[in-house]
Amino acid sequence: MSSEKNFFKQIKASLNKSNFIQKIENKFNSGFPDLIIITEQLPLFIELKAPIKGNKIKLEKSQVSTHLRIYNNNYVSFILLKDPSTSNAFLFDGYSVANAIVLGEKQPCFVFHGTIGQCLQSANEKTMKRVCEFHGFTTEGIAN
Repeated sequence: MSSEKNFFKQIKASLNKSNFIQKIENKFNSGFPDLIIITEQLPLFIELKAPIKGNKIKLEKSQVSTHLRIYNNNYVSFILLKDPSTSNAFLFDGYSVANAIVLGEKQPCFVFHGTIGQCLQSANEKTMKRVCEFHGFTTEGIAN
């Protein structure tokens, strides 16, 4: 079984039964994030990545484009990287990684490191904050 398939199973096991998760396997629209997870009525767009060599996340051009388009449409995408030394994960902002690739800059640091459940909670909070800001609502009380 592939490491991405195992990673998906770990993510699925960490979710509440009330959450919705859909793995995207689309050969016709390459670049779309691997997962859509709906928690607390918010969709999370998440690209899964296996452990990387040289601490550099590699994205296909279509993936870079998709992360930028999601951001430009006032939403958030994430990259979830399996921590090779533990059962934890690293959460990256998809736009920040994609933008750094386009600009040829050093890739940004992760935004959260912890259990898969903690990473998904952090992603949910960051998504809620972005949605609230876009609609002009206060983000008071929403974790950074």
